[in-house]
Amino acid sequence: MSSMLSKSNGYDMSKYSYPTDDGRDLRLDFLRGLIMLVVITVHMEYYSFFSLFVWERIGLISSAEGFVFLSGIVLGIVYKKRIIRDGFKSSALKLWKRSFQLYRVNLFVILSIALLGLLPFVDVFEVINWVPITEQNKVFPLYPPSGTSWFNIVKQALLLRIGPHQFQVIGLYVGLIAVAPLILYCLHQQKTVWLIATSCTLFWINQNYHFRITGALFEQGFPTLTWQLLFIIGMSSGYHQETVLGTMAKSKNKVLIITALCFSLAFLTLALNNPNAVFWPLRDLAGIDEAFYHDMYMSWFQKSTLGLGRIINNISLFIVFYYALTHYWVPINKLLGWLLIPLGQASLYVFILHVYFIILFSNTPFGSYDNFLVNTAIHTITILIIWAMVKRQFLFQFIPR
Repeated sequence: MSSMLSKSNGYDMSKYSYPTDDGRDLRLDFLRGLIMLVVITVHMEYYSFFSLFVWERIGLISSAEGFVFLSGIVLGIVYKKRIIRDGFKSSALKLWKRSFQLYRVNLFVILSIALLGLLPFVDVFEVINWVPITEQNKVFPLYPPSGTSWFNIVKQALLLRIGPHQFQVIGLYVGLIAVAPLILYCLHQQKTVWLIATSCTLFWINQNYHFRITGALFEQGFPTLTWQLLFIIGMSSGYHQETVLGTMAKSKNKVLIITALCFSLAFLTLALNNPNAVFWPLRDLAGIDEAFYHDMYMSWFQKSTLGLGRIINNISLFIVFYYALTHYWVPINKLLGWLLIPLGQASLYVFILHVYFIILFSNTPFGSYDNFLVNTAIHTITILIIWAMVKRQFLFQFIPR
């Protein structure tokens, strides 16, 4: 261990710190696993112990931003090494192959749910409709009505114009991975500033004109020209890992860490004062006027349009978490690493499986917004079963990770 710690690149490492080496960064796997835990909890819309912490409680953020941002970071790290080892052409082909794999996964999930819906004893309402959690009287269909021909269903599936809302961010990911070779080329050619400037310009354009360039269903919640910003910032950060992530981890960069912490605490305070918070028993104690909060949220923190406040919240919280994991890795890893790291290393696998667990539990009499203990048990059981499936590598030869 001491030899590993000696290669700390200037980090103020202690006996609790992350043992820095040139291998896989388990801190990122840990954070991706945390994102998967949030995904499961939020998409299985039951009021439980877990719900108290994940429905925009620690900040005005969601799992989707973390998933896209962290995916970009990991790709940047991995493909910088790959392009040096195998060349750009081979790296680009691998990325396109991955994009096509994700596309096939999308088709499988979409069409398998359509087939399950034909079975009279299976209720797929939760995944073929979107019901706003705060407006249960509104139902937005995500699949064609009963009686639609299979030709039209398959055609819409091929264009990703139907599908469960719980899986739509993967549709966005298909497109982002498809253009990742271009991003990688810019980074490899040392055009990072130009790349980020272009990304910010596209983001600004879409804030004003709201283009939905693919016509796919996921564009409603995750417009590509908007969400590409998080992905490109993440990929650039991963490609320049030593400079960007290294800066976040160093104790001497106190101004950065303290600033990020102050922002995170400010956003935490805002989140806890949300007068319309979902699954939060203390919302009646909120100290901010409801109308003011709504206007502020829509201007700065709206999810689909990635409000600037939401982006700052995500980045500042990532800095705080990454710093904490770097300097207090041993106790944090001992407490939660056994659970979160496997989930993070098989994040696509987890994402796929959780959709079918939603269907499974929606076909039981146990799920209820009012039964806190039963709902906590449902979330716990789902998380632990999926974790056990990952550890056992169940169907790994068929389900991508």
